[in-house]
Amino acid sequence: MGSFQNHPFPPSIMESAIRKLLENRAVNLRPSPVESPPHGFICIGIAKRVPDLHPSDNREVFVWHVPSDLLSLSEQELERWRVDAPKGRHWILSERELSPDSSPFNSSDVIFWGPDSISNWIGQAVLSGELVARNPDGMPKGDLLLSDSDNPDNCEPISLKPAFDPAYWLAHRGMEGSVITPVLLNAKLWTVTGDLVAPSLDVERDHWSVIEDPWSACLRMLDYSDQANNIPDLRTISPADESWLPESRLHMEIQKLLEVRKRSRVEETDSSGPVKSMLLEKWSFRKESAQFHESALFIPGWIIQTTGKILHGSNGRTYNLDASPSATT
Repeated sequence: MGSFQNHPFPPSIMESAIRKLLENRAVNLRPSPVESPPHGFICIGIAKRVPDLHPSDNREVFVWHVPSDLLSLSEQELERWRVDAPKGRHWILSERELSPDSSPFNSSDVIFWGPDSISNWIGQAVLSGELVARNPDGMPKGDLLLSDSDNPDNCEPISLKPAFDPAYWLAHRGMEGSVITPVLLNAKLWTVTGDLVAPSLDVERDHWSVIEDPWSACLRMLDYSDQANNIPDLRTISPADESWLPESRLHMEIQKLLEVRKRSRVEETDSSGPVKSMLLEKWSFRKESAQFHESALFIPGWIIQTTGKILHGSNGRTYNLDASPSATT
């Protein structure tokens, strides 16, 4: 696993890998109160406990990430961190080696992992299948992207399958025998990586695939069972430019879409003793720290030659052939 050191990860990729691995091991991170972390140190959250460190220790731990750099981690940087860091237990995952002049960490409340320890930790997760390492086209050999093994990031264009038989649709409307021409309607797939935050400030890192359908003027989650095996070689039709959501509106609508309610167990005490109950809590999507990746998505459709309209293959509505997304049926 030497490539982890020879080709350092960009900070966002390494931090994402750390978060995903902690999440896979049921370690929830809540936001850190550290507003101005020392230069070179990123506090990615506070964990209630970290079994990888001490399985029997239930104390909270501040989790820090030190991104890669050409220089070693100096004594001056460490001293500045020691002064600014809040009281408590700390786990530092550093992609930078300690410089020879740096003092070792003598306190049991500070656990330091250098590049070798991080490489072994993540490498074992790759070997066990918890994380997937892959070489995207165009990246130097040895530069790996890490993703959740259940949902590897996929930015390749995809196409959806038709949701109905167009012949039945035409017959049901008295248009049986009409000539139709298959086409593809342009849409977008947004791969979103971000945090869901509970009222208790527990944090869960996850990613979602969201379809932006400008023809229907809606966002919806991608159901992978609706994905076609290949993209047919057909004419593509785009909607009017103003049909796409502006970035600020897109992020707001995605935030609404991804907010969920989860059951949590609550223990209260009354005159008869402890009473356990289930409570629905609203987990909010934190759009400010989320990452949004856009890729092409195609929706099947047909041009009805007798009417000159486009039949949308997912919602069953028709649209004008001038690429205007205003539905006519």
